[in-house]
Amino acid sequence: MPTVSAELTEHHRRCRELFAQVEEVVRAADWPAFNARLVALREEILGHFRFEEERLFPVYEEATGLRDGTEELRAQHDDIRAILWALSAASAAHDPESCRSEFDTLALLFRQHTETEESMMYPAFERTLGPRAAELAEQARQDMRALDVRGLDPPEPFLRIMKALTQSPDKPLRVLIHREPFPLYDVLAEQGFGHRARALEDGSFEIVIERAAR
Repeated sequence: MPTVSAELTEHHRRCRELFAQVEEVVRAADWPAFNARLVALREEILGHFRFEEERLFPVYEEATGLRDGTEELRAQHDDIRAILWALSAASAAHDPESCRSEFDTLALLFRQHTETEESMMYPAFERTLGPRAAELAEQARQDMRALDVRGLDPPEPFLRIMKALTQSPDKPLRVLIHREPFPLYDVLAEQGFGHRARALEDGSFEIVIERAAR
């Protein structure tokens, strides 16, 4: 049975993979690629933080009665978010050294934060949440489930999306795609799926697909 710790630790691992991709282009001074990969990293981290702050932390605080029980973790989230947005607004090509320095600080803070969560906080959450732990683990699995089809030539994005929906039709699917797939929406509606679309800063889109309410 999946646990909250396992699901969120796996998401940390995916974020670390994206950090490695950004670090690769930083070393190569490939600043156009840096901007694109930074957006992907930022969206993954912010999605992870949203789950913790909106779903996990409130349940933990209610169960323990400690309204400030996650205050330190929330403050760390704020520090990491501030650097992410500063890097997003910076011109890496014009001030590469500052961007390198800020990125190194970001990587250090994220590593320290995840080490604290994985070694101390997640085990504490598991012990405290009791029967709610399994429910939150499943919510984490659904919220973090993403299919990245950006840059693939047609019809590959459509085929991969439909395959993922066929394999797990009752679980929400989060898709990252390089342009809004209007023809897909008609197919989804015909097959009983709804969708929510959100434009990302790099021009790509996040589409959340799930069974339509009956």
